[in-house]
Amino acid sequence: MISRALACLVLLSTFVASAGAAQSISDRSPRLAGNLALGFAGELDSHARSRLGTLRSEVDLEPSIGFDARGELPVLDFLVIGGWFQFLSVENEASGSEREETFSFDAFVRLRWVFEVIARTLYIEPYVLLPIGFTMAVLPDASGSGDEVWPGWNTAVLPGVQVLHESGFGGYFELGWRHAEVYQERSVLGTSTDISLILNELALNLGFVYAL
Repeated sequence: MISRALACLVLLSTFVASAGAAQSISDRSPRLAGNLALGFAGELDSHARSRLGTLRSEVDLEPSIGFDARGELPVLDFLVIGGWFQFLSVENEASGSEREETFSFDAFVRLRWVFEVIARTLYIEPYVLLPIGFTMAVLPDASGSGDEVWPGWNTAVLPGVQVLHESGFGGYFELGWRHAEVYQERSVLGTSTDISLILNELALNLGFVYAL
C-alpha cells in the first residue's frame, strides 16, 4: 500500500514538473496572424424603443463569412495581448435580404498554456481568447436608397489551439461564441426611436500565424 502511494506521488511530481517546464518556455516574439472567420447558428435580435413602448423581433442568420488580421505579443508565459481588424459579412434568412458588412477593431487577451511537443522544434498552445472592441455595421438607410453606419461594440469567448514550429510558422483553430451590438436613432411616425441590433452566433476561426 505504501509503495503504491509512493509511486503515485512520483508520477504526480513528474507531471507537475513537466507541466511547469512547458509553461516556462520563454517565447516573447511578436506574432502576425490572419484567419478565415465563419459564423453558424446565428440569431439577430432587433429592439426598437420609443416613448410609445418597445418592439422586439428576432430572425435567424445565414452562415457568416469574413476574415481577421491580427497582431499579438506574448508578455508572460501564460498571457498574450494583441489587437485585430475583422471584416464580417452577415445575412438574415428573411426573403429578399442581402448580405451586409461589419467592420470591427478589437483589443484582446489570450490566456495560454505552452507545451513543447518536440524539443526546441514544435510547440502547442491551448488557450482562451477574450476580445472586446468597436464595431461598425454598414446597413441600408431609412429611405432605402443608400447606406449608413451603425456604431456599436463586440466581444467573444474563443477557446482555441495554436501550433507553432521553431521556424516561426504555425496555425490555429478557434471555436466559440461571437456577440455584437450596433445602434441607430430614427424617426418613426414622427417619434424618435432608438434601434439596436444584437447578433449572437457560433464562431469558427481557422488561421495561420508567424512569429517574427
